[in-house]
Amino acid sequence: MLENRKHLPWASSVLVILCALLAPCSAVHAQGGPPMVTDDPGTPGDGNWEINLASEGQKTRPGWLYTIMDADINYGWGERLQLKLDTPYDASRQGGAWATGIGTTLAGVKWRFFDDDKVGWAVSIYPQLGFNPDSGAVGRGLASPGKSLFLPVESTTHLGPIDIDMEAGRQLQQTGADSWIAGIILAHTFASHLEVMAEAREHWATDGSGLLLNLGSRWELSEHLTLLAALGREVGAADDSRLSTLAYLGMQIRH
Repeated sequence: MLENRKHLPWASSVLVILCALLAPCSAVHAQGGPPMVTDDPGTPGDGNWEINLASEGQKTRPGWLYTIMDADINYGWGERLQLKLDTPYDASRQGGAWATGIGTTLAGVKWRFFDDDKVGWAVSIYPQLGFNPDSGAVGRGLASPGKSLFLPVESTTHLGPIDIDMEAGRQLQQTGADSWIAGIILAHTFASHLEVMAEAREHWATDGSGLLLNLGSRWELSEHLTLLAALGREVGAADDSRLSTLAYLGMQIRH
């Protein structure tokens, strides 16, 4: 993907520094997840639903991949477990021709195994399996070939008015190179209903690496409804997989 590096990647270096500096903090805030890529240890709560409905655009050198509708459905099974099913309906345009269909679907289980306000940390694991329900989606440019398995660890804390979320893990690919991924989000809430977030997320493998820089916001319209938006791009060596634009707009429904 992007140029190969032998040194510790930028995002993972930041994670190591923050882990050392933030241990004394108190009170935990979960700020990751949609519209950002990096996730957090938060779960919906026992018997609660969190549904994110969104449209997304990804621009690479070959062309655009549009997610016309992404249904990210999450259910709280107890206070510390979350069940996830995320299915997109995509449209791809490469060389002037359009194709549509169901893209790569994600199924996952999040377990927040540590949560202590006194020390100011929450930590979770969140294995997620990626697969293609539509066998022809790969040939139409709507999905990556084969299955994938993401094995991350998430943590969250805060430093004064800044909420901090971190995620790192291994991405295993049935087809293609495996990779490591590390991300961090810094967030601040204004007037109790508007949250602004900045994200840096890096992936690296034997064939290269890439760094995604992303800005996002959540605007709480009511107790059960939140507007989600984000805009970002990937920096690094230019190749066909680099994201020159990543745009997200959606709604979060909580019940």
